[in-house]
Amino acid sequence: MTKSQPAKKKAKKFMTTSSTSLDLLEKAVDALEQAAHHILDSEPDVPFTAPTDLLSLSPNEEERIRSDETASYRTRPTLSAIHFCLASSMATLAICHSLIEQPVTQSPSERERRWKKLASDAKTAGRAAYRAALALSDPAANESLGDQGAMTAQRSTDSKE
Repeated sequence: MTKSQPAKKKAKKFMTTSSTSLDLLEKAVDALEQAAHHILDSEPDVPFTAPTDLLSLSPNEEERIRSDETASYRTRPTLSAIHFCLASSMATLAICHSLIEQPVTQSPSERERRWKKLASDAKTAGRAAYRAALALSDPAANESLGDQGAMTAQRSTDSKE
């Protein structure tokens, strides 16, 4: 056995592991997309405007948009939280996919660019999870979380029949 054979064996094992991991991640993404479709499609969209998009607006427009978002989250805290949790999960799985699929050799500038993008994507995932927490912890929310959860579960049961 030459020195390069163990390295080839290791590379082949990694490729198989990566392929299996990517397949599993893809199945998880599919499951999340199905859940989002099943739970959220019959509901009005959960509004969200990125802070960077708000920068180009006038202060009055920005306030109106933020007020509309807050009102939506307060009237539908459970669905808002579900929406943001699913968005966070999807973003997190995309990060995992990128980490597993990253090229073996990268130039220093390419590596830096990829890591900055992954860090930015991780922040986005974290912010979506944080928004879910805010929706669930808002004392001004109009509905009982238990009632809305029951409605979501009932829709889930109804569609299976």
